[in-house]
Amino acid sequence: MSGLADPVARVLRYGTGPAARRAAAEEAERLWARGIAARAVFRPEYGGWAVLVLTAPVRRRPRG
Repeated sequence: MSGLADPVARVLRYGTGPAARRAAAEEAERLWARGIAARAVFRPEYGGWAVLVLTAPVRRRPRG
């Protein structure tokens, strides 16, 4: 254990499929627009597409 706090504050689950992917991506965009660091990811352990809301403050938008 490194002693660092968990970088993910909250996980918003959306499920699988193209509609879930779009919904997760749109929610991540909305959160970024409000200044909240978030990223849409596909993770089987979360049941498919999810939005990870990060604990770190927003500095700049990641590329890619």
